[in-house]
Formats: sequence, C-alpha cells, structure tokens
Amino acid sequence: MSSQLNIYIDQGTDFRLTVELFDDDDLDLPIANYSFFGDLKKIYSTKRAAEFEFEKSENDITLLLSADITSQLTPGKYQYDVMMRKPTGELSKIVDGLAFVISTITEV
Repeated sequence: MSSQLNIYIDQGTDFRLTVELFDDDDLDLPIANYSFFGDLKKIYSTKRAAEFEFEKSENDITLLLSADITSQLTPGKYQYDVMMRKPTGELSKIVDGLAFVISTITEV
C-alpha cells in the first residue's frame, strides 16, 4: 500500500521532493538496482502533464521537475503517483496524492 502525500509545485521553478523509502535498518537494499517511474496528470484518465526524474541515495529518492517543465504547467490541481520496480520485476506504488501547481508572480 502506498503512502499519500499532497505536494505543492511553484510554477517556473525547480521542484525537488525527497521521499524516504526504507528505514535505516534496511540500508543494505540495493536501491541502485531499483527503477522508479512517476507521472503528473490533471486527472488519471488524461495524458501525462509531466514526468518526474529521480535521484537515488542510500535509502531515499528525490523527485525532480526542472523549471522548464514546471513553467509549462497550468496552475491548478493535478494527481501524481510514483511506482517502484524491484530487480525481481515486482512493481509497487510507493507514494501518490494531489499536486497543486501554484502561480509564480516574479518574472526572472
């Protein structure tokens, strides 16, 4: 069962969110061999608005969206989720929720 987490994304800025996957006791898991996938959609049945990139560390991952990508998102409510594929092929959802894209006032 996945965790639920609502996130806020500032339009036109770099977005980073770190998600802890395992307790410190599980640090011997080879996270480098795991694959991660994540999409952002207006609603589940529409086409993808953005695809997350990922950075991996010992027991967590960081979801990334560049400023170029967030600047193309229309402010409002989206849905997202993140899937994890183990080297065995087992696929599981690790986090999902609502993503709120917030307008940015300052132009850079």
